[in-house]
Amino acid sequence: MSKNDNQKPNKLLWILCASYFAFGCILNVVGVVIPIVINQYHLSLFAGGLLAFAFYISFGVFSVPAGMVADRLGAKPVVISGMLFMGIGCGAIPFAAGFKAITVCAFFIGAGVAQLQTAGNPLIGLLDRPEHYHRNLTLTIGFCGIGAFSGPFFLSAIQANGQPWQHIYGWFALLCAILAAFLASANFPAKVDKEAEKVRFADIAKLLKHPVAITYCLAIFFYVGAEVGTASWIVKFFQQVHGLGITRLANVGESLPMHNLPGLPVLTVSLFWGLQGLGRLTSAPGIRKIGARSMLRLYALGSTCCLLLAVFGQTSLTAVGFAACGFFTSVLFTLLFSGAVNTFVEFRGTLSGLLVTASIGGAVIPPLVGLTADHLGIRIAMMVPLLCFLYVLAVSVFGRAKYE
Repeated sequence: MSKNDNQKPNKLLWILCASYFAFGCILNVVGVVIPIVINQYHLSLFAGGLLAFAFYISFGVFSVPAGMVADRLGAKPVVISGMLFMGIGCGAIPFAAGFKAITVCAFFIGAGVAQLQTAGNPLIGLLDRPEHYHRNLTLTIGFCGIGAFSGPFFLSAIQANGQPWQHIYGWFALLCAILAAFLASANFPAKVDKEAEKVRFADIAKLLKHPVAITYCLAIFFYVGAEVGTASWIVKFFQQVHGLGITRLANVGESLPMHNLPGLPVLTVSLFWGLQGLGRLTSAPGIRKIGARSMLRLYALGSTCCLLLAVFGQTSLTAVGFAACGFFTSVLFTLLFSGAVNTFVEFRGTLSGLLVTASIGGAVIPPLVGLTADHLGIRIAMMVPLLCFLYVLAVSVFGRAKYE
């Protein structure tokens, strides 16, 4: 392989980092958008939670088929298709006539993210030496975290300058179009035929009889549900419990950066995702020092305790609790996922497909939180993600996945 050939995959790695930044912005700003659409279209909290449902149900629909297409045709068409789906969904939101249309757009965006991740995560392993895979995957996921942190700030700046919230999706659509063009022109590595990593429907029945596979698929389901079910309702929690609105009143004479700074509820959502990204980027020394299993237990306990602090604390403690909860969620998905996959010698591709599909917990739990809030109040409703975190904590203590 020539020196030039070695450089091309590295260029693609940076394009993928930018792509993950984009989907981090687009997907995780939904926690700020939900209370806006609830007020704009006079929705119940359950109906508002269906926006998160539309985003995350796409993971269950598209992840396994996208993996099978990538196995057959390679990653390039799937990654580009995912970016185009994201761009179409974002570009349509400013023209959407009502909440139902916005929900359909959200489904398209989620479908794009599912395709991008399903084909992109294994692709990263082909862009450098195998021993650098974890480092490079952490790097790209770190960019996703930066995007998730930045999204609420972008939305706040749009609103502070008197523009409708939908306009941010026009900018997202433009970003997706640019990234799709870069991806289309990039040199992708040749498709590698790895039988052990392929998704096979015939193996699903065998895995569904295995207690470790079932336990950890449920753990992924409840973890993603808890993560999205918490972040999606932070702003509404501040509104109903602490009386803080979405927008912040600017003071006369404020500088431009201060004028665009979001209020505490939106800032807390941003910190939830930002600290999650920071936790992922800084987790390696802790995993090496105390081991993956102990790290999983510590962070599962931390996320549970921080959510309790957020729900029952005063305003400042609520902000600290929600933000810190984001930090402690940082390693839960990757450690649950890697522990489950490491337990099996066979069926790894099929199990990976099942674990990604289990991310539909992010579609189920937020509307359930909204439904509970409609009848019992938002504070009681936050016990739903708390119970999900408790399941993850139980799996971290009693689960039989192999880490060492």
